[in-house]
Amino acid sequence: MWFLGIDVGTTHIKVVGITAEGLVLDPLRVRTPASVTNGETYHHGDAVWTHVQELVMEYAATLAAYSGALAAISIGTFGQEESFPVDEHGAPLAGSRAWWETWPRRVLVPQDVAWLDSPQHYSVSGMRFRDNQTPERIAQLRTQDAPVWARTAHWVDFGSFLGFCLSGEWAASTTQVTHSQLFDLATLKPHQPTLDRLGLASSLIVPVAHPGTRLGAIRADRLPGVELADDAAVYVGGHDQVLAAYANAMLTNCTVLDSIGTAEYVMITGTSTLPNEELWALCADVEPGWLEGQNVLGWGLPTGKILQQLADQLLDGDFDRLLAAINPDTGGTNAGADTVEFTVTDLRQINDELFTITGARAEDAPEQIVRSCVSQLSQRIGDTLALLAGRTLPNIDSVTLTGSLFQRAELVQHREQMWGIALHVSELGEAVAIGAAHLARSAHENSSAR
Repeated sequence: MWFLGIDVGTTHIKVVGITAEGLVLDPLRVRTPASVTNGETYHHGDAVWTHVQELVMEYAATLAAYSGALAAISIGTFGQEESFPVDEHGAPLAGSRAWWETWPRRVLVPQDVAWLDSPQHYSVSGMRFRDNQTPERIAQLRTQDAPVWARTAHWVDFGSFLGFCLSGEWAASTTQVTHSQLFDLATLKPHQPTLDRLGLASSLIVPVAHPGTRLGAIRADRLPGVELADDAAVYVGGHDQVLAAYANAMLTNCTVLDSIGTAEYVMITGTSTLPNEELWALCADVEPGWLEGQNVLGWGLPTGKILQQLADQLLDGDFDRLLAAINPDTGGTNAGADTVEFTVTDLRQINDELFTITGARAEDAPEQIVRSCVSQLSQRIGDTLALLAGRTLPNIDSVTLTGSLFQRAELVQHREQMWGIALHVSELGEAVAIGAAHLARSAHENSSAR
């Protein structure tokens, strides 16, 4: 018997199995399918499902071939920001614009934007307004494709959709729904004043469930050729960053996590902190954790994209050259251009660039400018992490690092020298998928014991 975790990420879909004895099997991955229309990237529910289906079938026939029957599946995906419309039968009606894309213009009226971004609304939802969240996405759909909107029965994230594909049942994870700004963080129920103001029906939202809740039996016809246990089921997963935190907490009992890929997200877990004006001013997310009554304090930047753009603009796209420039062994934290000011924008405006660089002199070498920029970026992240932790922890003794970019020693050493605290790179190569697999195994065992 074995249990499967699925991770649908920005660049790759990964699967990892865990046996009944707790042995973690090797991962398998495939590129996340995406299409480009008019220079904009989209993810499509049907294409993602086909890739997930084929990957699970291949995994069962190869790496998990001698582990017996598949007993449970749980799924982690990128944030609810990437949601899309489906009809009454669950068929996708449109693709999801990739979370990093910006709109040519904002459709929501300024009064609604101001209300959604106010401290008062933040105290309800735990989220500041962003243009890639559900309110603006739905406003764009209504304006650009009224016929599709007229046929829309539900607005779903990829985890909810994949769970439906596997089981025929709908549920959205509590770790995802508050990202929509349509939910009350305290009750985890739709916030009716927000729905009314935006003109949205509550039927648009699928049922909500905590991670580990049994969604439904795995339909054999959805995974042909895969041996299923008699009680094989899908269990609700959630936000990929939360599942990564869950996996690392199981391994090391860590409470402070920094996860980096295309985006970077720092998290303080296991807190009962509620949204307040101080956290609003920091643009922090307060979202449900993997346990009922537990919240996660989170804050993010698109660090991976920022670093790649720095490499593209200053180092001819050579990322290894960027890492060499910040390597402490070659003076990478102090030999920068001392007049450079690097500002990461807060992306509150529709036409914001990721960052601005001012003060660079003609005599400054590209590597010097890069060192200054990355050092200032690291300092901002470290300062914000300290402010977040100060709300819930007496001090930060260490931070657990996870994600692809922290596999590069140059970045880890740079952060460690900048922050002056112990940093531990997680031993989990695929933390999200492993977290989802552990969740599936635990939920199945709890279900069987009842």
